[in-house]
Amino acid sequence: MANQRGDKATNANSNANFIFRNEVSLQLTLNEKEHNYQAFIDAISMNPSLRGGTDLRGAFLKGAYLRKAELKKLDLREVCLSFADLIEANLSETCLVLADLSDACLNLSNLRKAVLKQANLCQANLVGADLNQADLRGANLSKANLVGASLEEANLSGANLCGADLSSTDLRGVNLQNATYNLATRSPESFDLAKAGAFLIGPNMLLAQINLNGVDLSGIDLRGADLRRANLRKTNLRNVNLVAANLSRVNLTGANLTGADLREAIFKKAVYTLNTQFSKDFEPTKLGAYLIAPDVSLVEVNLSDVDLCGANLRGANLSRANLCRTEMRNVDLSKTNLRKTELEAAKLQDADLKDADLTKANLKLVDLSNADLRNVNLTKANLQSANLTGADLRGADMTGACLNQANLSNVDLRDVDLSRADLRGANLKGTDFSHVDCTGVIVDEGGALA
Repeated sequence: MANQRGDKATNANSNANFIFRNEVSLQLTLNEKEHNYQAFIDAISMNPSLRGGTDLRGAFLKGAYLRKAELKKLDLREVCLSFADLIEANLSETCLVLADLSDACLNLSNLRKAVLKQANLCQANLVGADLNQADLRGANLSKANLVGASLEEANLSGANLCGADLSSTDLRGVNLQNATYNLATRSPESFDLAKAGAFLIGPNMLLAQINLNGVDLSGIDLRGADLRRANLRKTNLRNVNLVAANLSRVNLTGANLTGADLREAIFKKAVYTLNTQFSKDFEPTKLGAYLIAPDVSLVEVNLSDVDLCGANLRGANLSRANLCRTEMRNVDLSKTNLRKTELEAAKLQDADLKDADLTKANLKLVDLSNADLRNVNLTKANLQSANLTGADLRGADMTGACLNQANLSNVDLRDVDLSRADLRGANLKGTDFSHVDCTGVIVDEGGALA
């Protein structure tokens, strides 16, 4: 038998153990379909005070009657409690990560210090609820009723508050960085959501470079919005109205756009990955978007000023591409073809460039601090004024490379070929040249290599 998490069991029936505060243990034999739901409901009806030790992760409890239930400190991640009656329930310090609490009734419930990260609380009733110090990062609170609720010191960074009613809500010390709200959102008269770090979103609004990483925006109206260079990594855009929206240079890594209305939307130089979800038959490449994935061919493409942080481009062909000023922190470019590629002023901190070919590439003003450049080919590359602080260049071929004014402090240069390289004006503090081929290297007049 497999339970709702997909775990295997040895037979068709399962014994569910529920331990109560009076130390009485109840065992219920249930078939697979009823395992999580009926055992939990029967146990609660016999004694509403349930102690930890019960595994209910991913359980299907839609519409459950759990009024005044004692659910403190339970692991209820990914549980479905939509339309459930949880009035005055004690869910303090309970883990509800990715839980579905849409349309649930949580009036006067205790959710103090509960972990509701990325939970779905769309249209939930939370009147008078205690959410002090709760973790609601990335939660969907669209159209939720929070009248009179207490959110003191709660973390709502990246939360969706579109259409939510926060009237008379205690918002002292709340974290609203990168949260979103719209004109239908109601808040206390004395509280400014924008000054607290939240973004006002809606049709035809200027939202360029907005960070909506991981935010649940399902069903929101963003027609005509200017989202140029926005960070929409892992953003839930299901059924969003994006008619005529400007999504140029947007990062859609892992985003979900199924059901979204994308008529007349602009996707020029937007980037997406293999796990980005679009509606069937939608082809973003035809609208100028680029697939970012291992081994792809992006020869001569223009991805300047695009956010590619954390992308996996291992083995890709980016020769002669324009990557000027591109954000590529923590990107995997190992074994990538970057011959004659324009990378001026690109941000490549902590990037993996092992075995990459950067022959004759332009890396002027590039930031390669702490990057992995082992065995990279930088023959005749332009690294003028580049920042290589803390980079690992072991085994690199830098024959004839231009390193004027480059910062090479504390760089690992073991077995590097620097023959005929130009090091004039370079910062070489703490750099060891004892195992480096420096044949014909050019240095400042009167200068010497340590």
